[in-house]
Amino acid sequence: FFILHDRIGRVGSQRLTLYNGLTDVFTPHGLLPGGGLCVQKIPLGVTVRQIEFINHSSLASSEHPFYALLISRETESDQSHLNDDGLTNEERQRAKDEKEAAKTRRQVEADLGGFDVEQEWVEEIERDDCFDIDKNFGGAPPISNRIYELWLVDAAGWNVVDTYQFEEYEHGMTMKVLSLTEIEEEQNPSTSSTTKFGEESLGDSLFIAVGTGTVDQDGEDISSKGRIILFSVKRTSDDNGVSESGELCYVYDKNILLGPVTSLTCLSCENKSRLVVGAGAEITVEQWGNNRLTQVGFFHANMQVQEITLFKTFFLLSDAYDSLHFLVWRESDKSLTLLAKDYEPTAVYAAGLLSMAGSVSFVCHDDRQNLQFFQYAPKDPAARGGNKLVCRADFHLGTQTVGLQSYFCRPSLLINSATTNSTLVALKQQDNFYGKLGDDQRFGVHFGTTDGGFGTIVPLSEQVFWRLAALQSVMSNALESHGGLSHRGWRLYRRAPRRGGCRNNDRKKGVIDGDLIIKYTDLSLPEQEDLASAIGSTVELIVDNLLELSCSSMVL
Repeated sequence: FFILHDRIGRVGSQRLTLYNGLTDVFTPHGLLPGGGLCVQKIPLGVTVRQIEFINHSSLASSEHPFYALLISRETESDQSHLNDDGLTNEERQRAKDEKEAAKTRRQVEADLGGFDVEQEWVEEIERDDCFDIDKNFGGAPPISNRIYELWLVDAAGWNVVDTYQFEEYEHGMTMKVLSLTEIEEEQNPSTSSTTKFGEESLGDSLFIAVGTGTVDQDGEDISSKGRIILFSVKRTSDDNGVSESGELCYVYDKNILLGPVTSLTCLSCENKSRLVVGAGAEITVEQWGNNRLTQVGFFHANMQVQEITLFKTFFLLSDAYDSLHFLVWRESDKSLTLLAKDYEPTAVYAAGLLSMAGSVSFVCHDDRQNLQFFQYAPKDPAARGGNKLVCRADFHLGTQTVGLQSYFCRPSLLINSATTNSTLVALKQQDNFYGKLGDDQRFGVHFGTTDGGFGTIVPLSEQVFWRLAALQSVMSNALESHGGLSHRGWRLYRRAPRRGGCRNNDRKKGVIDGDLIIKYTDLSLPEQEDLASAIGSTVELIVDNLLELSCSSMVL
């Protein structure tokens, strides 16, 4: 069915919206979660680690959109060869006696030498004693293994069109669809052939970059390694040119000895796109040229690179044990420079960016289920001369998450628009000042939790924040809580009794609990009026602020 919309502003046309019905809901795996959304679950029979849409004009089309999937599946390896070692009972008993005699001889030598052989750290592990097979109980059981693969999926029917299986003991850690600029280093003809004096860009190429980590059969006895693998996607068709498909093409791989590759992202600066790799405690900037990756910059972190978030030429580095680092990339000398960091030994699980008007804040989620909000403020006295990130607020989330993603906060005028860009243009034509205020230029973060929840973090203007903060304080005292527990106590920052903690006892707070203040709309009108008068406001103004907050927190 069709719906006819009135266009906002002085645009002489109207908008038609076509609804195809509820066919997705009535499929065998259809869902209707509410909020005007129809969801269809696609069973693939594997564990999907990451999914990326291949957004390229030569590959993606409305009829056959392609997705890249990093998946893992469980297999079982047969160990029946351990049931029989090919020896007779006499030979097996003779070998056992020889090992026992050798052990007795070492013990006698240890007693004569005045030390205990069992306490020697160089003593070999008697591995054969751990693998005695008793055939009366069925023999050696199969061992469960995990195999990682890269899938190319056609979303028209969610058919797997091509796959690539990684090596044994190789784990897929991260995946990113990105464009890299092919840069050719020009050589100076007047000097030696190895002297380079310039770079030439030859265009961008689309790749699927996969970062892996390898832990072989020896486990933790040796350090793990990583690998960067680049794939290209080629659209193919049958002989008649009717059926279209895709193909994964292996392009290049590079071994990383620093550790497993945990993060991949793209750095764009001066019309050049490079690959940023986080492996172990190292960040490297890789440049594509001459069909290979060449390292052009690096930065050494403290422990383990968890995640790298880029905006413009600034890096937000999440260290698995040492909180956040704020870096900047300089194209002139191709260097990564540390601007500031948080000196608290915080185990970071996820990090993200909040933005409102001209200010940017960094969000950090730690192992104690806390949220911390930092800013880079070199002129602040708490910044220690500018090399320390200043903590502006903290909040106890009460649940665990592993990813914070930024999104544009849409106001109530845009939230119900099917064409956000055209409506935004129409609003700017109608009001010249629209889009120039801080409330119209907000970026929040959304996250999913390990217990199946979904939440958002939205920046607020100072006036709205203090109004809702007063409402939160009044409601925490006026409303009954479950079990007589305190709302304020639940949202207080949980300190971690870890090494070298230097944070003072002052909690910054500064975060509004949306779960609490949204209950204001469920109260009766007399109760709403009493709470509004207690903070010197009106019901209409508070409800309007809550409406804008709800619209800004809607991601889809």
